[in-house]
Amino acid sequence: MNKRLFLLPGFGEDTFCFNNLIPYINKHKYKIIHVDYRPVLKKFTFPFITVQQFSKQLVNTYAIQSEDKLLGHSMGGYFSFQTRELLGNEICMIGAFNDPQKVIHTFPKMPRATMIAVLSGLIKTNMLKEYLLNKIKDENYRAVQEEIMDNFDTFSNYELALMLEMNYQKKIDSILPNPLRIHDKNDKIIAAPDEEYTAIKGGHFCLNLYPEDTYLAMQSFLEK
Repeated sequence: MNKRLFLLPGFGEDTFCFNNLIPYINKHKYKIIHVDYRPVLKKFTFPFITVQQFSKQLVNTYAIQSEDKLLGHSMGGYFSFQTRELLGNEICMIGAFNDPQKVIHTFPKMPRATMIAVLSGLIKTNMLKEYLLNKIKDENYRAVQEEIMDNFDTFSNYELALMLEMNYQKKIDSILPNPLRIHDKNDKIIAAPDEEYTAIKGGHFCLNLYPEDTYLAMQSFLEK
């Protein structure tokens, strides 16, 4: 039986965020399992959620085992990191974090204003989308960001708010070895980790814009 690789997308993302990486991952004959957070989020009532509780429910819902590998982008890396604390999995974090202080909020001077934007549905409006997208000069990067922001509509406001609530927790500390972290120091959504990481170009969406480079950075993780 092929080894299983769980793909955990970021905030408001879906399986499409890994599409450009899949052809490279397929060289290694994993059984790929795409994680959808919505069935797991339905187990919680806003604002009563922690990343520890969520990760336990994620493990139960998807029957994740210790021998499974986890590949997480952005917030998906956050969930992968906490799941590793429960099971000891091998994980790869792309543009991700285990310290929510690394998250660069939509309204940086008032982080909780981001929550208001999510709960009210403001983050789904064309006005805010256009405002944020107009700040992005790179057309390819902007196209990826636009697709993700359009995908917010597939989540309820409460589901997005539950995910965001987990961003206001304390850093997840660990005595386990530093996992593979792939990050661009110029990432405008998640600041670079303090821990050792593999540097890459492409900003927060390196896996979409530079999939071959991202694959090469994680090749040894897939070959183990």
